[in-house]
Formats: sequence, structure tokens, C-alpha cells
Amino acid sequence: MKKKYCLLYMLGLLAFTSCVDDEGNNTMSDVNEAKIEGIEDSYYKVADVENLEIPVKVTGTLSGDDQNSFDYMWYLCAKDIGGTQHSHTVISNEKDLSYPLTNIRPGTYSIYFRATDKATKLIYEKNCLLKVISPYVRGFYLYGDKADGTVGIDFVSMLEERDTTVIADMFENTRGIKHAKNLFFTGCTLRGAEKANLEYLYAVTDDNSYPLTHSSSESKIGFADVNFNNMAWPTISTIKKPLKVLDIWPHAYGSSNIMRSSTSRYVLTDQAMFFGSLYLNESYGNPANCYVQGDDKLVDIAPYGFYPNNLNRTSTVYLFDRTNHKFVKLASTYSANTNLVKITDTKEGAFWLDQTEYTPVRDLVYGENGKGNNGASYALMNDADGKYYVYIFVAGAYQFKKMTSKNIDLSVATDFTKASHYAFYSNQYVILYSVGKDLWAYNYNSNKAQKLKTFDGEITYMAFDVHSDDNPDDIIVATWSDAEKGIVYKYEMEDSPNELKINEKEYATKNYPWKTNLKVVKVEYRNCSD
Repeated sequence: MKKKYCLLYMLGLLAFTSCVDDEGNNTMSDVNEAKIEGIEDSYYKVADVENLEIPVKVTGTLSGDDQNSFDYMWYLCAKDIGGTQHSHTVISNEKDLSYPLTNIRPGTYSIYFRATDKATKLIYEKNCLLKVISPYVRGFYLYGDKADGTVGIDFVSMLEERDTTVIADMFENTRGIKHAKNLFFTGCTLRGAEKANLEYLYAVTDDNSYPLTHSSSESKIGFADVNFNNMAWPTISTIKKPLKVLDIWPHAYGSSNIMRSSTSRYVLTDQAMFFGSLYLNESYGNPANCYVQGDDKLVDIAPYGFYPNNLNRTSTVYLFDRTNHKFVKLASTYSANTNLVKITDTKEGAFWLDQTEYTPVRDLVYGENGKGNNGASYALMNDADGKYYVYIFVAGAYQFKKMTSKNIDLSVATDFTKASHYAFYSNQYVILYSVGKDLWAYNYNSNKAQKLKTFDGEITYMAFDVHSDDNPDDIIVATWSDAEKGIVYKYEMEDSPNELKINEKEYATKNYPWKTNLKVVKVEYRNCSD
């Protein structure tokens, strides 16, 4: 028994004095203790964008600065990522860590550094926390075609206190879809666990539409297991599935990206327009673009929905019936089985809602909802004589308020009829339009036009971005040239009734303007944590 206690005492003494027994000559030798410096307590990094760089200094009490006295290993512990199971993954055997955070899910990890003395095999360890955030929470989807015509998606990541970064080639286009036309995101809902069933990212091409995955925790976008054809149950014989989804109204609101369509939504397809109330579940009955409920005599609806764009909720969306040339709305927004209804119209106001009151008849060319001017909406009209008109109105829940009607002077608005894109500036009586490489502005109140800028490439996309910064003055322009490929710019319109001018936005980042290999046809904002 005395021998046992003596042995324990000697072992404790050896540990306390940091010595080991040299069996070769039966004498005591000092241990080469490692001092580890340079590792902070925690690191805050962005997945797929940043690397984890940790230069380390290891000093031995005997070997000094000789780094060859130790073997090194870094490993990552994923014990904090879901469940009770965890795993250790070796990520480097170098002294200084340089670890690219690609394909790593957002979350909190433990990082361990080990220095092993080559002679004694004693291990010295230090750990830290690694907090990985997603770059896909807030920013812009860039949607367009690659050089071979297949669809691609890049993402402009805009995180606070980080450089704006373009993340290329996010879309895993396993089906080889081609010819991009539109991309839309329904925004984020606050309805708890149900939100996953209501949030959609849709890619529209020339011949079809495709729901896509959009989780901020994933570094790639793929095809989602969602099918609108399983939600729509029309009984009229004129509707033949499959249906191609073209748009969902109302669109998301504000920099917080709130889903205004979380209780009801209008779904425009290639064959019909459907309305659905979402209080119980998402389902759609017969098309709503008819004047008698359940009728198979459907009218053609223009691809624009009108509602106040300065509110985070929407109870009514007004539409334009291209078959009968008039502004209309739904008879009821409480049931999936509903129909269109004519709006009571008089000569009072700036214009007729029924465009057959004019000779020649006027039709809708382009429509937009502005955030300025008390959330007024704008419609660009034309007729068979080639004349163009601007209507301004408030498409309120209980009243369609007609505000202004103006003529476009085509002798002043140079090449207005040749424009590929139009955009209304809702803080002034101004419409922007693009022709080839040129961006123009026309004030339809003062009847003045001004070429704002000639770009190096053709303008492939141009629109006001009233939500991402909650600013009605912001404009996004995308261009394409064979030499420069795709470039995306952001400008701010001068809020002046007497001056037509844009100013380029100032971003304290080396990655602006945003460059892409895509011919961009849509820039879509998202700000969604899931």
C-alpha cells in the first residue's frame, strides 16, 4: 500500500514540475511546453465569401521559435449545429490556418488548434468560436442568360458592415432551362411555421415557369418541389394543365421584404388569373378573370396589378381587362371562387376607366406602382393613332381615385416609341425609358426630355427600386456588352421638378458596379433570414 501512495505522489510531482523521466539514463528532463498566441476568442465570418485566416505563433520553452519542433492540426467541431450528435473534421495540418468557408452552413462552430511536441508527443491545445453567417439573407438576385442561352442566377450580397459582394453561378440548372424572362420573390411572411409553404421564388422563361429553392442557409439554388397545378382546381374545360405561373400579386413590401400576399394572392398564369384566400390553406378554384363566377368566357388580363405601394398590406388589386379595354377589380376577396366586376365610372376625374369611351380605343402598354406621391399607381397608355398617355391614380381598397392624365409629346420625347423599358418616377411627373444604350427621362408636365446617360453596353434591365432602401428615388440599370459582359448599376434620381438628372449611388466597396457573366433581365430584391 505504501508503494502505491508513493507512486501516485511521484506522478503528481512530475506533472507539477513539468518534467519527464528519460528512460535512457534514468534522469529528469525539462518538457518543451508550447505557448500558443494569435488565436482570438471568436471569429465572425461570412459563408462562401470569406476565408478564416488565423496566423499563429507557437513558442516552445526549450525550442523557442523553432516551428519544426511541433506537428500541427486544426479541426472543426460541429456539435452546435442541430441535434445532440457532433463531429470533428480536420481542416488543416498547417500552423497558420487559411480555411475557405465554402459549402459550410451558417451557425456557430468550435475551432480547435493542436500543437504536438514531436519528441514527447505531448499535446497543447487552444480553441475558439467561429460564427458563420449567411451571405444570402439580404441583397439582389441577378437573373439572366449565360453565353450559351441557359438560365443563370448570381446574388449581390449586401450585409451590414461587410463589402457588397457578387456571388456568381448560384443556380444549379440541372434541367438546362433557357431564355430567362422574369424572376420574382414573394417576400417573407411572419406567420411562423406556415411561412415555408407561402414563400416562393419563381423563375420564368420563354416557355415555362419554375419554382426554385431560396433558403439562406444553402449556397446553391435548385428546383423546388412545389407545383401550382396541385393547388389550382378549375372545373371549366377551357383550362388545360399544366399552368405556367407568370407573376403573383401583390409583391413584397419595403426593405424588410414583408410578404403582402400572406393572406390572399392573385396568381397570373399563361391561361388565366386565379385568386386565392390563404387563411386556411393555399388553394384556387376557377379562374377569376371572368364577369360571371365559374364562366368559361375568360378575358385577357394585362400583366400588371395596381395597388398602393406605400403600405405593407393590400386588400384589393386592380387589373386591366385587355379584352374589353377597361380597369376592373374583383367582386370579392374573401373566396377563391370570385370574378371581375366593373367599376362605377363617370366623366368626373382625369380619365375614363373604360377606354372604349375614347376614339381610338386606348390600351395599357405598361403599369407600375410608385411609393412616392402617396402610393399612386401609373399607367402608360396608347391608341391606334400611335399616341401615348400617362394616367396617375390611387388604387385604394375602397376607391379608385383618378388623379392625372397627361399626353406624351413624341416630338420632344426622342425615340419614346422605340423604348425597351419604361419606369415611372413617383416623386415627380417623370418617366424614364431606355433605347439601346441610352437612358432618357421625360417630364410630361413641363414637356422636357433629357438623355441621362449613354452606357457602354445595351440596357437589358431598368426599373425603380423603391423598396430595398425604402427610397422612391433609386434606379437599377443592367447592361450587356460582349467586351464587358453584364454590369449592374444603381442611381438616384434628382428629386426636382426643374432638373432631369441622375446621380450614381456611392458604395464604399471595391465590388461596385456589380459585374456578372449574365445578360440580366431581372434584378429582384430579397431580405429573408430563412
